[in-house]
Amino acid sequence: MREVVISQTVLDKIDDLEYFLKTELKLSKEAAKCRCDRMETLFQSLAGIADYPLCRFKKWRVLGYRCVPFEKNWIFAYELFDDGIIVRDMSHAKLLKD
Repeated sequence: MREVVISQTVLDKIDDLEYFLKTELKLSKEAAKCRCDRMETLFQSLAGIADYPLCRFKKWRVLGYRCVPFEKNWIFAYELFDDGIIVRDMSHAKLLKD
């Protein structure tokens, strides 16, 4: 199993998303936390042997990042190393340009 490291950028964006879900979409605190906790489950799954292809989004592809989708709307970009990965960035799919 590989080590998975989550960048501070991604952690901050997840916190912002949780806040948005609670304040703007009026989800309960528990529902917002549950949604963000599912992202943590995704990160844990990246420790396995499955590898995703290079990102189709130019801003990440030129950096050599691979992309993994989350619930059709979110994309996580990660960098693959021999001994682990670093999840570098995340974005809503509609905000990304090919």
